[in-house]
Amino acid sequence: MQQHASGDERLAAICQVVRNETLDPALKEAEEIRIEAEREASTIKENARKEAEHILHEARKERETQQASFSSALEQATRQALDVIRQQIEQELFSPQLTALLEEEFSNEKKSAQLLDLIIENLQKEGLEGNLGVWLGNRLAKERIAKEIAKSSLKAIPKDGISVSDHSYGLIVKVVDKHISIEITPESIRDLIAGFLRSEFRSLLYT
Repeated sequence: MQQHASGDERLAAICQVVRNETLDPALKEAEEIRIEAEREASTIKENARKEAEHILHEARKERETQQASFSSALEQATRQALDVIRQQIEQELFSPQLTALLEEEFSNEKKSAQLLDLIIENLQKEGLEGNLGVWLGNRLAKERIAKEIAKSSLKAIPKDGISVSDHSYGLIVKVVDKHISIEITPESIRDLIAGFLRSEFRSLLYT
């Protein structure tokens, strides 16, 4: 009986040795490997998350840049298209009609004479009449205007002081010695009106 007990003790001792020298170290190593694997997996997961965020951020920046570039190009194209439309309307509709209307008004010799009287009267009030020269539109009747203007105006104009200009209608008055020139022709009035209307028209189109 005692011999059998000794055999059990020896078997238990052998098992303990195997456990201490083989199994326990293996389990400990396996646990360390598991912990290290979890640590590496966590690091890989965190790096992947950061990389995904970086890629998403860069993609958003690229999209915003492309969108801004597209919006700018679209705005410029729209502005250029509206400029072309405005110029076509102005050249084909606005300017010809305005010119025709002004020429109709300026073709009246009596109105032209009244306008000349008004200019000379205001120059005299300002003490600027000086050495006057008058140029009339080449389609106006020079003799008729000379008859229509006031005597005071006629006296203010030197002999042979009325000439013919390159314009069809309207008149140009110059104070020669003071380098003053007043041009009231269909072309000058058209340009003056168009200058004001262009800004209003452009504002209307772009609005």
